[in-house]
Amino acid sequence: MRIARRSRWLAQRLWLVAAAETALITRHHWRRLEPEERSRLIELARKSKGRPSRLSRSERREAAELLEKIDYAELGGNVAATLLPFRPVARLVEFALGRPMRSHRNANAAET
Repeated sequence: MRIARRSRWLAQRLWLVAAAETALITRHHWRRLEPEERSRLIELARKSKGRPSRLSRSERREAAELLEKIDYAELGGNVAATLLPFRPVARLVEFALGRPMRSHRNANAAET
């Protein structure tokens, strides 16, 4: 019983560790921009409200250049690598990809 409580306690804190690591990864990528560029990207994000169609063509191009400088694809990969070991997140990603994870019990039953 004591081990179970410790395991539960540790599992609850691992999310905090993952959140901190994600914040550090994001900060590292964010720091690739100069302060003026960061301000401009925030301004464009606020103006667009998440919809690129709300920006002019030149603003969309500018936002794309700033996002490339951050290397958003690498950022996404690094964050995913941090979070995927956690089963709920892994299940969500697998579900989104259309490949739900099978439990070990189902996998073993299929083999016999």
